[in-house]
Amino acid sequence: MVQYNRVRPSLLANNIDLMLVSIGKPEVGKKLLKHLELDNGEEWIFVDPENKLYDALQLNRGVETTFFSIDTPFAFRDRIFGTKGRKDGMTDLLKVLGKWKDAVYIPPKPDQAFQQGGAFIFKGDDAVFAHYDAAAGTHVEVSVVVEKALEAAAK
Repeated sequence: MVQYNRVRPSLLANNIDLMLVSIGKPEVGKKLLKHLELDNGEEWIFVDPENKLYDALQLNRGVETTFFSIDTPFAFRDRIFGTKGRKDGMTDLLKVLGKWKDAVYIPPKPDQAFQQGGAFIFKGDDAVFAHYDAAAGTHVEVSVVVEKALEAAAK
């Protein structure tokens, strides 16, 4: 969320809407935005307490993908050593985790704790880019999402 907050103005300047969807309840989402110090987050971050969007997109989930996937340690290796285009290593992650001790949010449904995310770019009804997080920590780089969004907007 922190990295997307940084790039949002440039996307808006190119007529690209940015929306983040997270599991949770609206009141908890507001607390999280305040906790992470994200300005105007209520305009572009939505919550999905019933998991409807996550289910429709068929995002990965489960105990195995959350805790036992080989992809997770490799994703953290890439963050620590700055490989695979991860330029800032652990900077943002450590900043957010440093605040996390004061923020414990429990998903509305127990199995949502094992839900993975993704990043999608839609042009109208068509998905022009899709990234499914394979496991915990395997997010696509924000710079890749911005690049793909700008390409789609130019077409």
